Amino acid sequence: MTSKKPQNVTREIARAALFGACFAFAAAAQPAFAEVADSGRIEAITLSSGGLAEIRRTARIDGNGTLRIEIPLDQVDDFLKSLVVRDPSGTIDAVTLDGLSPVEETFRRLPFNASEMGSVPALAAALQGVAVRATSGGRTVEGMILGVDTQQAGSEAAPRTERVLSVMTEAGTVEMLKLGTDTELDIRDEAMREKLRQAAKVSGRGRTDTIRSVAIDLTGTGVRDITLSYVVPAPVWKSAYRLVSGEGEKARLQAWAVIENATGEDWRGIGLTLSSGAPVTLAQRLHQRYWNARPEIPVAVGNAAPPRPDDSSAIEMSEMDVMPRRNRAFGAAPAPAMMADMAMPMPSEPTDRSLPREGKTSATYRLPNAIDLAAGKSLSVPFVDAEIRAERVSLFQPEGRSIHPVAAVFLSNDTEASLPPGIVTVYDTVSGYVGDAQLTGIPAGESRMASFASDRKVEITTQTNPDERVSEVSIVDGTLHTTTVSRITTSYAIKGAPDAPRTILIEHPRRDGWKMASTALDSATPSHYRLRAKVDAGGKASVKAVMERSHTESFALFDASADAVYVWAGTAADTTTTERLRTLAAMKREAATAERKVENIQRELERTTGDQARIRDNLGSVPGESALGQRYMRMLEEQENRIAGLSDRRSDAEAELQRLEKDMRDFIAKL
Repeated sequence: MTSKKPQNVTREIARAALFGACFAFAAAAQPAFAEVADSGRIEAITLSSGGLAEIRRTARIDGNGTLRIEIPLDQVDDFLKSLVVRDPSGTIDAVTLDGLSPVEETFRRLPFNASEMGSVPALAAALQGVAVRATSGGRTVEGMILGVDTQQAGSEAAPRTERVLSVMTEAGTVEMLKLGTDTELDIRDEAMREKLRQAAKVSGRGRTDTIRSVAIDLTGTGVRDITLSYVVPAPVWKSAYRLVSGEGEKARLQAWAVIENATGEDWRGIGLTLSSGAPVTLAQRLHQRYWNARPEIPVAVGNAAPPRPDDSSAIEMSEMDVMPRRNRAFGAAPAPAMMADMAMPMPSEPTDRSLPREGKTSATYRLPNAIDLAAGKSLSVPFVDAEIRAERVSLFQPEGRSIHPVAAVFLSNDTEASLPPGIVTVYDTVSGYVGDAQLTGIPAGESRMASFASDRKVEITTQTNPDERVSEVSIVDGTLHTTTVSRITTSYAIKGAPDAPRTILIEHPRRDGWKMASTALDSATPSHYRLRAKVDAGGKASVKAVMERSHTESFALFDASADAVYVWAGTAADTTTTERLRTLAAMKREAATAERKVENIQRELERTTGDQARIRDNLGSVPGESALGQRYMRMLEEQENRIAGLSDRRSDAEAELQRLEKDMRDFIAKL
């Protein structure tokens, strides 16, 4: 038996809860409520960098009531997806609104559609079986519509199409009436006449149907404030920074937010919060009807089709892993420096500072003052104003294939929250505007580079020298192990600016599997090493970076050639190994000579055997007692003696080769 909680406990839980809305479209039955409230007012908005706006509304209601909100049609899906209602002393019953297409729903129950309403012949054809009275061309017919026929009339040069109405009178006769431009159609069926009138109204509204009225039914007691929160699409708010650098490694950073009111209603005294981050934003057509497609089967006619043969065994389906990707972009748009007399003063401070807060996945900035902004208007307000560390450097990127570095500012985020991505306009207190930069966002406590112009007073040339050598040789169990070191030495020659010192940062590319060594190494990124150098005015400097990678290879000494063993002997680290490898190389050369001797004897033996076969064939074609036959016999005997001698020489050579190979194996085994 299931126990039930006391009613007062259940009510207390309901008062403290955030209710997710239970939706029913216009066909749902409407309960009776004592009071209908309007949509209230927008109290606060949080604009997300993901292109969404979280809207919070408040409305006052007394007892049971219905809260109505006008929602633009293109926002209904997101409204249905995200609506949260909080009633401190009540419960939510349902949310109702018109379907996606009330026009379509209206005409679904009528014998005609919206397009047929604009043509009397088309409407008459759709009203088959309805009692009418029709007048055209001074003639009138009255009865039940049988149909409308299309006839071709006129001449071949000037054809025309005529529509003819057929009706059956009360007497049972069928009469025809040509329908002209003066046709009058009087529908005698009052119910059908009312349906046509209502259809015209709905169709007219449908042409400008861009709003849905949402009704939220609430049950509760007493006067109370209802809070609604929902998320709808909104223009992405943008960040535009002003960076004013002065003497030393300090700069004034001011961030402005560019905001647009696209909610469709005016903002009056709302609280506005800016949220930066990379939220996952999804959309689904919750306001559109989806119908399940059912397979159609033929009518059974008494025959049973043979079953499909079962020709496979059952298998198990395995899940697939999905791995996300992140994209990263960085760039700068160089711009020329302005005249020195365009000195840049520090910008004015904002009247009130925003309230930053660092979250787990995003940073938010709550603007301190209430915002008034008419629908369709834009607003730009400062939300960050801080002095931060900013080091002026000349950044050299070898992949850019330019000899000039770019002027950049190495920014440290010393503020309380992450700085969102945006464009940066860079000023200098002496020169004024010096360029623009792209900021990809800086988490709190981290640093990023912002490049804004080409530093054409500095030149950097690059020289690369690759090298590869065997660094170690060892022998284990008849196997030679060699360690080869590949080295790439890159030299950067820096020619400084003639009028001022420079701090140079060189971004040297990383290589997978390689180690880096440099006395100028300052820091590193996932893709580059950063080398730092200071150059006096008119001075020069050089920076060297060495990349190394080693790999080990193994060779069977018995199968190696004599030349390879001689090369390895020259790279061995100790003299004992060198002498042994040289001895082995000499043995291999002697064995190679013996092997060539065996091969030469074998080729001579094969040639002699071939000659013997030719002589034997010639002997068979002449009389044996003839002079030529006797000559062939002597030649055959000589070849037999030669073959015997070659066979003996081959056996001796093979024995010598086997002896040398055995000595070589014994020697390798002792290494």
